[in-house]
Amino acid sequence: MFLNPFIYNSFHKNGQTYGSSSDAASPEAEPELISAIGVDGTAGYVLKKDLDGEQPKSPQDAIAIQNSRSPDGRDIPLYDVEGTTVIGVFHVGGK
Repeated sequence: MFLNPFIYNSFHKNGQTYGSSSDAASPEAEPELISAIGVDGTAGYVLKKDLDGEQPKSPQDAIAIQNSRSPDGRDIPLYDVEGTTVIGVFHVGGK
């Protein structure tokens, strides 16, 4: 699979945007599938919603979410460009 880091706001056949998040002017402008390299070196895409994780609805929610997070981070699925087939694992956060 070839990932072109210069493709931004490209659409695949399912209508989702995909590409690099580095060109986004804000988090809201990031594509739905963000290019990433998995823990084993596999190139693929992570879903923005998986990468962002649970979003707080209040300051109290923010504290609860932060306190519940593992200091070692978390693993999320790494997908193919269509965002349907899991091809690996991407690690978020941690030490």
